[in-house]
Amino acid sequence: MKKKQAILIFFLVCFTNSFIAQEIETSSQSIKINNIPVLIISKISLIDENHNNQINAGENCYLEIVLKNTGNGVAKTVNLDAIISTGSVKGFSWAKSVHVGNLVDGKQKKIKLELYPKISLGDGTIRLKLEALEANGYNSKPKQFTLRLKSKSTQLAVGWNIPLANNTTVYDALYTIEACVVSKSEMEQVAVYLNGELFSDDRGLKLIKSDDCDYIIKSEIKLRSGANRVNVKVTNKYGVITSETRFINFIETRLENRLALVIGNSNYTFAPLRNPENDARDMATALRNLNFDVIEVIDGDKKTMRDAVRDFSDRLDKDGGVGLFYYAGHGIQVKGENFLVPVKHNIQEEYEVEDEAIRVNTVLAAMETSGTRMNIVILDACRDNPYARSMRSGSRGLAHIYAEGSGSIIAYATSPGSVAADGDGDNGLYTQELLKAINTRDLEIGMVFRKVLGNVKKMSGGKQIPWTNASIEGEFYFKK
Repeated sequence: MKKKQAILIFFLVCFTNSFIAQEIETSSQSIKINNIPVLIISKISLIDENHNNQINAGENCYLEIVLKNTGNGVAKTVNLDAIISTGSVKGFSWAKSVHVGNLVDGKQKKIKLELYPKISLGDGTIRLKLEALEANGYNSKPKQFTLRLKSKSTQLAVGWNIPLANNTTVYDALYTIEACVVSKSEMEQVAVYLNGELFSDDRGLKLIKSDDCDYIIKSEIKLRSGANRVNVKVTNKYGVITSETRFINFIETRLENRLALVIGNSNYTFAPLRNPENDARDMATALRNLNFDVIEVIDGDKKTMRDAVRDFSDRLDKDGGVGLFYYAGHGIQVKGENFLVPVKHNIQEEYEVEDEAIRVNTVLAAMETSGTRMNIVILDACRDNPYARSMRSGSRGLAHIYAEGSGSIIAYATSPGSVAADGDGDNGLYTQELLKAINTRDLEIGMVFRKVLGNVKKMSGGKQIPWTNASIEGEFYFKK
């Protein structure tokens, strides 16, 4: 009997759909299935200090959203996303993703979304799009909400882009601030004050003309250990104005452990991949710059990958904090179980995968039992596979993995049943956009992956749509 060609399967980290059908059509009847959650955003209210249903620059305000589950099943790992859908006001940019958790049928939750009107420098109206996203795809219908904004002055005003919040904690002494200026005339003078003293003037900072603001001010400042206060003073022919003070707390010793395991497999004997090695190296570098300790594996065989997972597990058990696993390379599903394929293997039959590859569940179990506050799993491995048809089970991609419990997020390079081509450049499209997003200050982790989704979808013409499953309590920022 002729020996089958080695390497039957180099499949993709893309998962099968496990949605529950809401209605099954037969030749004689429609059978409706219960246990389906139905999410409805029933009410959106603006809670503002002046009680005039508009946002005045300088007032504290927030949106209060009532989310109901009117269905017959539990809505799992719900997140509420809010973005600006139409309209623009100078100096106002805002997006938010909030973890709601599970929502039992017949129950409702009130969600508070804080706004930052202190950066509203212009008069105008914007519309927000709010949507509740559920792990199994039972999302709410998007709902629109109109906000009216009122500025303090249209002749000269200054507000903050970075840092956005009044109080910020950072772990790097060098910090780049960014302010937005609305000015009806040319700027005459700009100055940044750090802890009450002049830090830089127009010769030591960047003044950039912008569509969102008339001017963007950027300056890299050096923080002292502990509390710092910073403000910006601007002058034009109409007068002088000083921004509100922002307080930045610089902590020299990182309070929370961050550990990442990064694996990139490119140089397979058969069906090699162009991008994973570059993707993994660039991701490891970026994470180190974001205060992660990184275990890095390039072109790992099974022993190397297994030893790295064991080291990862031991260190997470010891130190806790935040764990992150990033994998780029070939992956495979066999009978509902997911495996990562090492570069050196001897897979000739499907039944050999278990002995030759690494179980994804092994990595997940190491993270989930370690006592970490948050676990982040990123699988950028949905590359086109010329051997997909050789797989006897016929399954397309990896099985769906849920983020069980609290504090976990699992991100895929593309959506159920889809593939993403190995890129032509140094990085694949997904990792290229992910690297940009994690290096964006004050972007909460939910919004990181929403930003990646939007950019990848747009740049691929809708052919590649990343997917995320999250069960997050609390907030996490890659960069503050």
